Amino acid sequence: MIVLDTSVIVDSLLPRLGERYKKANELLKKVKDQRVYAPKILKVELATILGRKKSTNLVRKFVDDLTSEINLISEGDLFDTAYEIAFLVKGRAVDIYFIATAKMTNSILITNDRVMANNAKKAEVEAYYLIEEFNKAINRIRELQQS
Repeated sequence: MIVLDTSVIVDSLLPRLGERYKKANELLKKVKDQRVYAPKILKVELATILGRKKSTNLVRKFVDDLTSEINLISEGDLFDTAYEIAFLVKGRAVDIYFIATAKMTNSILITNDRVMANNAKKAEVEAYYLIEEFNKAINRIRELQQS
């Protein structure tokens, strides 16, 4: 089971990012058959980021289509775990919800945010900073597919 951070999804949409774009896209292809989770706040993050460049209707359709393929966990379900993790890692609040989702679902967390990856590890969540740990993340996904 996998939790994808918003950064990976956004990077997969931006070819100008070069290597980040390639790694994010390859990863998304690899996780198609995996159970993917995210906190429901993913929708807000995507709407905010993508809405800066594209029309509301286009962004809404994209976000709704994308998140229909992801198991979204509500903030209410995550709150107690997120609250405890916040004391442990003292990170950004939205990141804590992704870390809490991974913890609650016993998933690995994949992100293009070094701070989030490090904070997840502090919370004893298996996490991969995709930019530097691409091969490790891909190998781990293969292991999950075989089990």
